[in-house]
Amino acid sequence: MDGIEINYRLRRLGITQAKIARTLGVASGVVSNVIHDRITAYAVASHIARLLECEIEDLWPKRYVFKPRKSTTQKDAMNACVLLEGDVKCPDEID
Repeated sequence: MDGIEINYRLRRLGITQAKIARTLGVASGVVSNVIHDRITAYAVASHIARLLECEIEDLWPKRYVFKPRKSTTQKDAMNACVLLEGDVKCPDEID
């Protein structure tokens, strides 16, 4: 979706860039720049997505592409199988 369409959808809801800026405590230029994909400001972008009841990736698919990351918690590390002497062993199999 481009900035013109985002602005159009906001205006249909009676929401202005100035109102978003006041709500978030940022300059209205920041809101405009986010809408037109000139800068990244996650707080502004996510607020706009909530107002439009859509996902942030739907509004700016090239900028906000979220890929799941592998968890690196201690629990995951404990549950990981390890290679010991050529055999794969899981924690409950290791003496």
